[in-house]
Amino acid sequence: MLDKHLPLEAAAEIISSLGLNSTQTRRANRTMQRIVYRAWTRRSRAKQAVAFEEFADAVPECHWSLMFEVCGLVLLGRDSEACTLITAARHLEAARNAGGAA
Repeated sequence: MLDKHLPLEAAAEIISSLGLNSTQTRRANRTMQRIVYRAWTRRSRAKQAVAFEEFADAVPECHWSLMFEVCGLVLLGRDSEACTLITAARHLEAARNAGGAA
């Protein structure tokens, strides 16, 4: 079962485009969930008062989709593509934060 935070339409598109089987889909989903959990546990003491579910709810849907796709690519041994996707996402986020992208 996919994480409730992962948009189903995006997940279906990623599963189809990457050709993930059910085992790969489960592994990508589990890895994505671990990444978010790890991010939650690494927060400062002041921010640790926020429950995990509340933290997970605050993660934008596009980030869940990105993590799922990157995890899928890594599972398929396509690390270079995963790194390219992460780098592109970081550049877009930086441009958005700088006011250069809508």
